[in-house]
Amino acid sequence: MMSVQYEKICTEMYKFDRRVRYAAILDESGRQIAGGMRKGIPSLEPQSEDLRLIANLTIQLSTDKTWDKYFGRSQFTFIKREKVNILTFAIADKLLLVSAEPDFTLQQAQDLRNQIVTNHSTEFR
Repeated sequence: MMSVQYEKICTEMYKFDRRVRYAAILDESGRQIAGGMRKGIPSLEPQSEDLRLIANLTIQLSTDKTWDKYFGRSQFTFIKREKVNILTFAIADKLLLVSAEPDFTLQQAQDLRNQIVTNHSTEFR
């Protein structure tokens, strides 16, 4: 049941904007439980680097949680790189990881959060 809902969120990410390259739900250990790369879009990193990238993001986000008591919960992160933007959103105890083309803006990330993530976050509490 939950995996169907998670897949629905990932599908909505792709429909939100054609520049979304990747959308996946990760569990607490960084294991992908739904979603993946948009069909027809090649990954920028070799497959051999996937686990390292996910581990890096998972560690960074779990470390960031230590600041929640001072600053409140993180709404999303936006990492702007030359070739790709990486966004992360917390949904209950899961992580929504999204990559988008470099011209995907911070405002569009905010809109994505407001239109999709916020609407689904109540389903998983």
